[in-house]
Amino acid sequence: MEEQRFDEQLKQIRHKRMQLWAVFISYLPMIGITLSVSEGNLAPAMVCIIWIILAAIGGMRVSFSRCPRCGNLFHMRGAGTSWGRRCRHCQLSL
Repeated sequence: MEEQRFDEQLKQIRHKRMQLWAVFISYLPMIGITLSVSEGNLAPAMVCIIWIILAAIGGMRVSFSRCPRCGNLFHMRGAGTSWGRRCRHCQLSL
């Protein structure tokens, strides 16, 4: 039962990480498409601002995910963030 709960919470962390990667990977195509279909600088600037907001939200969601085993922040120890595949405290692997 406890392992099933761990699996579900780890799945949520993995999902948040994939969403963040999708935001990162989408930047160049989004800017490229926006530059090719828009006139002027307003649309690319808005896409850039929206992308920055999404990246910040995604980064915070990943960084502040809690480890199901130890309850500490999975990716943070102190002020440092590492988006590695192991808990920074108990070394639980994704």
